[in-house]
Amino acid sequence: IPCMGITGITPVDFEYAKLMGCTIKLVGTAGRLSQYGEHDGALSVYVSPKVVPNDHLLASARGAGNAIAVNSANLGTASYIGPGAGRFPTANSVVADICRVAATTGAPSVVSDPFPLSSNIALDNDYSSAFFLRISFQDGLGIIRTIGELAERHGVSINSVLQNPIKDHLAADFVVTTEECKLSQIKAMCNDIELQEFSTGVPLCMPLMLNLHE
Repeated sequence: IPCMGITGITPVDFEYAKLMGCTIKLVGTAGRLSQYGEHDGALSVYVSPKVVPNDHLLASARGAGNAIAVNSANLGTASYIGPGAGRFPTANSVVADICRVAATTGAPSVVSDPFPLSSNIALDNDYSSAFFLRISFQDGLGIIRTIGELAERHGVSINSVLQNPIKDHLAADFVVTTEECKLSQIKAMCNDIELQEFSTGVPLCMPLMLNLHE
């Protein structure tokens, strides 16, 4: 399962997210892909910082609070909010885990198991999403053109380009947001960007929510 922490996130990323009417949250995402019908394919699962619209439920999670949004065909979006840390929430989770282990190992034929530890559903780690790329660079000519050419090479469609006024021509940043594409495509594009003369580091890449129903 692809996992990315918050180590690479900087205040600059929150500045650009704010310009987009968004914030950044660490989000675990799971969803069935569509193969022959609607949501009948492999399971896409990943954990990553994600650019979230300010009016999305997940943006409201603060401090020790957690939020879950479940999208389904029949119910639409169902939301769950509650504490995710502290002695009582932690104790509740530990006791629930112990009860589950005791129930499933003691009489598995009697007790139902709605969350089995194994499944025949395939995992697809190459998930699809819109992406937020923060590119660090030394100022020069033709940078945006080069980014466009690299995006075309990897089949990535650019949605927008955001750039604050440059204060230091040797150390600046701008952001590119993309339309939905595969993780493998955006990683290949980032690898090529890092090799360019103007690049001063590995581009930061994280998924971007385009609407409230993701």
